[in-house]
Parts: sequence; C-alpha cells; structure tokens
Amino acid sequence: MMIWCKKIMGGKDYEVYEKKNIILADCDESELSEFRDSLIYDGKVFVVESTISNWERTGKLSELKRYLTYFRVALSAFLKRGNYQVIVGWQQFYALIFCFYCSLFHVKKKNIVIAFNFTYKEKKGRLSKAYKWFMKMCVNPKYLDGLHVPSANYADCFSEEFGFPRDRILVAPFGINDCYSEFKQLKRPTEYENKEYVFAIGRSNRDFDFLIRAWNKMEFPLVIASDTYKKDKCENRFIEIHHDITEKESHRWIEHCKCMVIPIENPEICSGDTVLLTSMACGKIVVVTSPSTLGEMYVTDGVNGYLLPKNEEIFLKGMKKIISEDSEVVKENARNCYLNSYSRKSLGNNLQLFFEKIKAEKTK
Repeated sequence: MMIWCKKIMGGKDYEVYEKKNIILADCDESELSEFRDSLIYDGKVFVVESTISNWERTGKLSELKRYLTYFRVALSAFLKRGNYQVIVGWQQFYALIFCFYCSLFHVKKKNIVIAFNFTYKEKKGRLSKAYKWFMKMCVNPKYLDGLHVPSANYADCFSEEFGFPRDRILVAPFGINDCYSEFKQLKRPTEYENKEYVFAIGRSNRDFDFLIRAWNKMEFPLVIASDTYKKDKCENRFIEIHHDITEKESHRWIEHCKCMVIPIENPEICSGDTVLLTSMACGKIVVVTSPSTLGEMYVTDGVNGYLLPKNEEIFLKGMKKIISEDSEVVKENARNCYLNSYSRKSLGNNLQLFFEKIKAEKTK
C-alpha cells in the first residue's frame, strides 16, 4: 500500500512515496505464496501482481494475444516505474520487456529488475537478427540487474554471447509447489484404466520425433501430449499423440503413468523443469535424454531418475530395462530430492541470497 506524507518546506507541499517490491506473474497469485513469503528487500515484503498469459495455445491468434499481453503488462509497469523499488519477473518477459522500454527510451534507472527462469532460443529465418537485437535491448545490464537460470553451462554460454555480466546470473534449480496430495486423489484416464503407459508432455525444446523413432520397436503404450507438436498419427499402434490435453487434465496423466519421458531437442536450452519437478514431486520415475540442462541440474542417473543418450538403440534398450525394473528406490529418491531442494520456498531462499549480494554491491 502506498503511504503519503507531507513536508512543509518553504511553503510547498512534497509527496513522499513508499516504493513497493513486486513480483510480475502470469499465474494465480496463490501459486507463489511460498516463493513470495521467502523474499524481503530493504525491510519490505513483496506483492504479487498477476496477469494471466499462460493459457492454452490454440493457434496464431492465441499466440498474438499472449505477446500483446507481455508488452501491455511491461508497459504498465514501465509507466509506473517510480512506484517500485524491486521488480521480479516471474514471467520473464514481463521483466525483460520492461527493460526493453527502459533501453528504448534511455530513461534514468530507478528499479532493481530480475528476470526469472530465463531462457533464450534463437529464432530462425528472417526474424533472427531482429529478435536478437530485441533481446540485447531486454538484457541491457544498465537496467537488468539479474537473471535466474537453472544451468551453469547455459549461464556461461549466454554471458559470452550477449556480454551480460556472469556474476549477475543466479544459477539455481527451479522450484514448484508440492502437488503430491492433490495428484493422489485423481482418477486414471478412462482409456487406460486397465493398462500401463509411458507419458511425455511439453511444448518447447522437445524432440518428439526422436522419441517416436526410438519407440518404433517398443511394444508398450506411449502417450505424447503437446498442443504445438505438428504430427497427428504414428504407424506404431502403441503410440498416441494428443493435442488437446490441458494443463489441468495432464495432472492425472502424470500421476498414473508408468514413468515420464522428457526428450530434449537442444541440450543447451533450459526447458522442461516444471514437468520434471512435478513428476519428481509425485514420486514418478523420470527419463531425460542426455546431455541436457535437466540432467546437469536435477537428475543423478540411476539414483533419482535416469539419463539416456539420444541413440535410438541404446535408448530403446534402456527404456525396456527401466520399465521392467520399476524401481521403488528411484521413486522414493525422486520425491525426497524434490522435498529437500526443489520447492518454491527453496527457490525463494536462493533469490533472497542473490538480493543480499546485490545490496552489498550497491553499498560498496
């Protein structure tokens, strides 16, 4: 809440504002309660300001609507920047485009800005140069104080490519809310009430083509869920592709699957964290293709999950063994790793330490 004061100096009234610390989010505010409660800066707590933009992607119109929301929310924050002390972009583009506006108009710096769970994927074709220019404006170190990424290798590569100071990149695992109790109450998908299946879900940076090729000699049901994957059918009768499984609907598919598979396309791009951690929180066996940032940050092969190379023959052999063994120890380790290291509270604690580092540097 903004506090108003008046000081009488030379017959003039001056209004003094208490600046807020805010989290710009694209999800329900309640999802960030543990994360928010872990944060404080300059003696002030944080307020979540949420504008939903993570709806289902149903075509070019929904994509355009999402991009327009990014720019609209960032513009609103930019115009009110004098009201804020710290801006954390839980939705990274809310913070990044805020910095884009600052760079574009060369305004005086007023805020500490952090972009969270950052990832950059190079565009192909005619938009490539324009998008890279846009991103350089977004990550201008004059206005952007920090980035959070879940991979040290990715932090090194991005810092070198964009000239962003490496010491301003917070490398820490992502974190999610505990979904264990909620998911345990969900019923099995109707078509799989009496049979097992492996589940793969995701939008960005997934190599479902590899997964389908590797699965061609596997006689075990595989369900792929993606509203952006273009393929509709497979010759293999054991593979199903769904484009209409919503995020909420996917919860029961995750809960009742034999195991989760996350096939990564570009091993240097950070993606798949939420799916991985949701599965671990539910005590599921997770298989991730290697190398990948997920393998680097979260999975210890054979301990809390499995890492398999993107070699069709080796992957097939490994999957058969994993399905047949169905290790209870790996499931238990996955759940315990989530509880100890990958909660929203742990994520907030890591950011709080980063804030203290920023504050110490500003007082030097």
